[in-house]
Amino acid sequence: MLKKILLTLIIFTGLAAFAGENYLNSVVIENNDGETSVILRSDEVAKVKREVEAPDKVILTLKGISQSPDINTLYKNASNVSGLIIQNDGNNDLKVYIEAPGISKADIVFDTPNSAPVTVSDASGEERIVWSIISIAILLLVMRSAKNISPKPAKKDINEIIKEREKALYRNFQKEVAAMPSMGYKLKSYKKHVLKGETLRHYSQV
Repeated sequence: MLKKILLTLIIFTGLAAFAGENYLNSVVIENNDGETSVILRSDEVAKVKREVEAPDKVILTLKGISQSPDINTLYKNASNVSGLIIQNDGNNDLKVYIEAPGISKADIVFDTPNSAPVTVSDASGEERIVWSIISIAILLLVMRSAKNISPKPAKKDINEIIKEREKALYRNFQKEVAAMPSMGYKLKSYKKHVLKGETLRHYSQV
């Protein structure tokens, strides 16, 4: 079972490696009824890590995504945005620096062509949950495998148990008899006279 899980992870990793490149096409800062949203328009949803430097300053680290050559920024009802900078971070990652009032509590939304807008959260918390689930699953598999490997003690037949107990009692009895003090009677001499037909009275006079 563990081999199947590892093989599945390898296959999905290979598919991700050969998948088409993901581009960030635009960044939209939108203010709707006092609530701010950061809308990232891209080809696919990417992992996001949010770093809060201050209530009005955040850094978004996007994993597995590149900056489109004709990327643009838009502001909807958000004229108080002080700054927005998009920077390549290497290894197919991007950093988005945003400075605006209350931006640290803004929702992060991915808007992709193939799905409806998706609100995402900080990837660090999601990764911890995913890795916790994977760790528990692997631990359960290891415990199950160890349980199957450990040999089960063979059950003894009731007759064999009784025979072993009888043998043990007999051996103990023999030890007790051997340890008993011997009596000083001359039984051999007595047996000899009795066989000759002599009476007990005669034997006592001897």
